Amino acid sequence: MKVRSSPDTLWIAAQDRMGTGHVQEWKEDLLQKEFVSKITIGKSKEGRTLEVLKIGEADDMEMLMVISMQHPPELTGFLAMQAFIEELVKDSPQARKFRRKYNLYVMPQMNPDGVANGHWRHNLGGIDLNRDWVNFNQPETKALSDFMDNKVKETGGKFVFAADFHSTWEDIFYTNNEELEGNFPGLIPKVIKKSSKRIPGYIPNIRPNEGNQRSVTSNSYFFFVHQAESMTFEVGDNTPRETIQMKGQFLAEELMKILNKKKWN
Repeated sequence: MKVRSSPDTLWIAAQDRMGTGHVQEWKEDLLQKEFVSKITIGKSKEGRTLEVLKIGEADDMEMLMVISMQHPPELTGFLAMQAFIEELVKDSPQARKFRRKYNLYVMPQMNPDGVANGHWRHNLGGIDLNRDWVNFNQPETKALSDFMDNKVKETGGKFVFAADFHSTWEDIFYTNNEELEGNFPGLIPKVIKKSSKRIPGYIPNIRPNEGNQRSVTSNSYFFFVHQAESMTFEVGDNTPRETIQMKGQFLAEELMKILNKKKWN
């Protein structure tokens, strides 16, 4: 980048490079592992391939779903999701046991058109995708919801956990009403509290939804349609990168510990 100097103050703003090409490279690295595969689920508004990665060697009786980048520039959320996924694919006893029991499906870039075109929150259809989880007017949300619905119908399995990673001005966990029970009651609060205790001086900002009806967001869709214990993790724009790494890693580790001990009927 070249800039011209002048007597006036020059302000330059920048953030991590995380375009469609960078995400594709990360996915290709994951696909080198024998327990990771790629599933095409549709096309975006502009014709880009919509892909879900399958991580695991289980029978789809208990599944997990993770998404990020519904809003194109929310890169800290992507970085936390990336750290989360990379912990689950490690060659550790805990991760290997997890992958034998569960299949994780991840869509790292829900809004590839928005990323490619430099949009702030919407896709090429001019819609905020995280407000389209009831009517499914956009191909991106429709493709993923159809994938999840069909997966349950075809296998007879269920989604036990789901997470949507975002960015905002501070770290926030948006959770569902704790009085409502999904497929693993208490899972989300337990995972958040156990992982947060491992970060010195960190007190998690947890904001449960007090309502008991479905809304238009992905978090609500995951819970009310699939009974998956779900959360939206908003990662602060200014959260230090090493802290983001810890949060994603510790979330994954504590989730695996809990799920690996769970015995399903």
